Amino acid sequence: MIAIYNPSKQTFFKNIVNYLANHEEVILREIKSAFPEKKNLEHSLEEYIDAGYIVRNNRRYSNAFELVTDNDQLAFGQEFFIDTESPVFEDVKKRFIWQDLTNETNAVILREAVDFLQEELTLQGYFYRLKEALPLSPKQQKLYDLLGDVNQAYALKYMTTFLLKFARKERVIQKRKDIFVEALAILGYIEPVDAQSYTLKMELDKERMLFTSCSNA
Repeated sequence: MIAIYNPSKQTFFKNIVNYLANHEEVILREIKSAFPEKKNLEHSLEEYIDAGYIVRNNRRYSNAFELVTDNDQLAFGQEFFIDTESPVFEDVKKRFIWQDLTNETNAVILREAVDFLQEELTLQGYFYRLKEALPLSPKQQKLYDLLGDVNQAYALKYMTTFLLKFARKERVIQKRKDIFVEALAILGYIEPVDAQSYTLKMELDKERMLFTSCSNA
């Protein structure tokens, strides 16, 4: 199956791409028959042709893009097409890159090892998928069940304010229930000691206020 990562297209784009991958050089009538409920189908096809994703030759349609065949082809955040049954897909799943999250409230920097598919449990991947209205991975769903479609700036304000306390203390007390503190625990960035206190599980550079997730990128 062809998977599209960091897409800029609607759901139909994924469906037509996979259809054309399994049906060579089909005509418009066949596409309409395969997608009878799709409105403005011809208009969508023209958009994909103009963008270079699909080619029409002698009234027959086929995919025009190339699948990723080498892990080194990728730059983080770029749109790419990949066969989920190919060996290179397994390589891409294991690839990570360090990404920094800053906020508008304080000088705290959150540094995370983010996977190229942005499916692992990181704030970067979570906020990216919310912003782009993409399906969440099962791991990210845990955060969504707690935080919902939260504003990134709002969430980071409270998360970083709590993390700042670890610059002064090794153990921080939190008596009242706080979803942002719970989110940090789900992420593995803090760890509960008891019902009302936490320790930090990130590396902290106090001079730069840099909190780094303990993960191998």
